[in-house]
Amino acid sequence: MAIKIGDKVRFLNSVGGGVVTGFQGKDKVLVEDEDGFDYPALIRECVVVGSDDMQVHSDNRPKIQKPAAAPVVVKREEPEEKIVIQETPEGERLNIYLAYLPVDPKAMQQTGYEAYFINDSNYYLFFNYMNRQHNSWLSRYHGVIEPNTKIFLEEFEKADLNDLERVCVQFIAFKKEKPYALKNSVSVELRLDTVKFYKVHCFLENDFFDEDALVYPVVRQDVPEKELLVSAGEIQQAMLQKKQVDKTPARPSRKKTMIVLF
Repeated sequence: MAIKIGDKVRFLNSVGGGVVTGFQGKDKVLVEDEDGFDYPALIRECVVVGSDDMQVHSDNRPKIQKPAAAPVVVKREEPEEKIVIQETPEGERLNIYLAYLPVDPKAMQQTGYEAYFINDSNYYLFFNYMNRQHNSWLSRYHGVIEPNTKIFLEEFEKADLNDLERVCVQFIAFKKEKPYALKNSVSVELRLDTVKFYKVHCFLENDFFDEDALVYPVVRQDVPEKELLVSAGEIQQAMLQKKQVDKTPARPSRKKTMIVLF
């Protein structure tokens, strides 16, 4: 009996069978099993069955038992859904933030915290978030963030605050499958005021969360934040200069005495 598409077949020399869904060349067919997968099989090793319970019609040919070859599964590829990014005119400038929220705002002396990275722009970012330990840096999170998105970085305890006094964010901005304005790579170091983490009034209303948060700008309107750092030596030198000025005797006044007549 000639095999045609739609026939139910069973394999002669291995367990299984299914419905014929197509042909491969002159001597092979594609057989779909009950799970929906297609298997190639030789036509001469398939027998058409005539009932729903897959019972094979008897034939007089002797069956030669051969080891069954591993089936090749043919999976149907589903088209990948394309994500459409909604851009805004103001999003063409980079505005990037770090944000910290208490886990339990009602227990500020004991609660831990959550850290978030906020990308308020039309650009994807390859970024790295790290903290300083002695004379080196430790990466705490790295990855890619989509445009106009905020992502969770980590949860940490109060005991970790000392390690987070100095943090750094580095990133490269880009767009996918479209032209864009070139942005410089960014590296910004920030000093977190860890005392604020103990005070509930330091967590403020903001544009990114329903809850109050500590929000630290990293880049605003394409301009990276620059921290004003003054060393202890510079402070001491300024104090010495002030003392020298204070010890200098005052010069006599050269202003003329004016008599006001009424």
